[in-house]
Amino acid sequence: MTSPGWLAAVSCALLVLVVNAAILGVVSIASNELGRNHAAGIRLPSLMRSEEAWRAGHLAARKVMLPFLIAAAVVVVISIPTQLAPAIYVVLLGISLACTLAALGAGTLAASRAARRVAPRAQ
Repeated sequence: MTSPGWLAAVSCALLVLVVNAAILGVVSIASNELGRNHAAGIRLPSLMRSEEAWRAGHLAARKVMLPFLIAAAVVVVISIPTQLAPAIYVVLLGISLACTLAALGAGTLAASRAARRVAPRAQ
């Protein structure tokens, strides 16, 4: 196995950082300024039933996702110099991806739970 090179390692790290920032940005905006919608945010039935459920769900998701996304960012930055040892580099990229996926899973679960705790409004 050969080294992917510095440019590829830095480019891959930047891609992971941009994707993680976008995920966190959408969840943060959805919890603050962006009302319930069908275009951006976590669109589970439990979150879509009211504005209060939408906000509570996204606030809970942001809180749970942040440590995972930070871990993914740290690991991917650490992976850059390890591209000289390709096996270690690939493992670190896998760990970074696993952290991102864990953030999405944990955020979705936390959002759904928080939204279900919001009392439904009387119609």
